[in-house]
Amino acid sequence: MRDRYINNLRVAVGSSGVPYGYTVTIWTSGGLLIHAHHLPGLIDALLFMAGAVLGYVLAGLVAFGRLGAWPRQEPGTLAVWGNMHLLSIGAAIVLSYPVSHGIHDVFAWPATGFVATAVYLLVLGLEYSAAEVRER
Repeated sequence: MRDRYINNLRVAVGSSGVPYGYTVTIWTSGGLLIHAHHLPGLIDALLFMAGAVLGYVLAGLVAFGRLGAWPRQEPGTLAVWGNMHLLSIGAAIVLSYPVSHGIHDVFAWPATGFVATAVYLLVLGLEYSAAEVRER
């Protein structure tokens, strides 16, 4: 099970720039953050971006174990529901809420970006594992 999970997490991390789920995750977590704080200025936006980058790095380290070159992974065959990203987006939004509303200073911006990105990718690996269709 662990090997299947790691392989599918690699697929999720390697292709994460494309899925609509990441866009939905960032947009909604940013919306929660703006609701709790204010419209972001340049520094706030850069801090949110830095947190998101660190979240991506964390997922990459879990998937590949290092920061060196990551091999490209071809996505496996998934059941249609596996690409809905319902659990991964939902978990990212739910866990972004207490971060965006619970931190009351400038650290809320990178922390929310980090949590949204890391949770989305790590849970997406689980979703892909559950939706994997075995070749017969």
